Amino acid sequence: MNITLCTLFEKNYHYGVAALANSLIAAGYQGELWVGYRGALPGWIVDAPAFDRASGRLKVAPQLTLCMLELDTPLHFTYYKPTFIREMLEKHAPQADICAYIDPDIVVKCDWPSLAGWFTEDGISLAEDVNWCFPARHPKRLLWARFFAPHGATPRRGLDRYYNAGFIAVSRAHFEFLDLWRRLCDLVVDYNKGAKQLKAGGSAELFHSTDQDALNFALTVCEAPLNTAGPEAMDFAPGGYYLSHAIGSVKPWHGGFISQALRGRPPSAASKWYWRYANAPIRVYSDGELRKSTLALKIAAAIGRVYKRA
Repeated sequence: MNITLCTLFEKNYHYGVAALANSLIAAGYQGELWVGYRGALPGWIVDAPAFDRASGRLKVAPQLTLCMLELDTPLHFTYYKPTFIREMLEKHAPQADICAYIDPDIVVKCDWPSLAGWFTEDGISLAEDVNWCFPARHPKRLLWARFFAPHGATPRRGLDRYYNAGFIAVSRAHFEFLDLWRRLCDLVVDYNKGAKQLKAGGSAELFHSTDQDALNFALTVCEAPLNTAGPEAMDFAPGGYYLSHAIGSVKPWHGGFISQALRGRPPSAASKWYWRYANAPIRVYSDGELRKSTLALKIAAAIGRVYKRA
């Protein structure tokens, strides 16, 4: 079974790409990580002696090569995921049986065989979201069904879980799912009158989590087997060992751990895992920057043990 991986980034999310790549190296993954990007590439890529500007390839370890793909789309990258995954399977990695997309604010915690065991050629692999309980006849699901019905998208099965769009693996057998997800994303973009925001309005909005809502409705329309793990698989709940996902607008590379801890918000598990993989073997920080940030993280964690918001 041939598996390829991809991610998308712009602006300072390149720090997350480096940590993701470092975690994959530590896990023992061998292959390519395709990196779609918008804007300028960071110095740790373009100034690397091994970077081939013509092909966009950078071998960061004997077993891992980053393949940079400059993208020209007005869409927020969250809407571009189904298109990008399909392009992987059709154009960039035609030998792959499965393409897994991983957000650049995620790191891999487990060994590669454990993660690869999640993937099958007949299914779609997913992890439950932080708000994972979402009954099959939840009011919002009923509203979605009414919205999409005139567009020819009718649920074929009920699901009681809500899945995070930061990690998804799709087999070549399910091209039609990627087309469905993309089409539903387009409808959500039209409904929200824009494609540049990750979230739309408050939680009561018909489509608040945009592409993720489109994904979860698409999963009820298609009948592909779902290979699923609970919220702990992304560190949204204790006990996970697969991935760690730094959700929210403040990312681990933004720092500010001590000030946040003094406001009752101790460092998340995802922040700790990010800094474990932030700087080796790919180096994006000086030794001094790394020491300063890891010390701040330890102090913030100590504060969090005695002071935490209810």
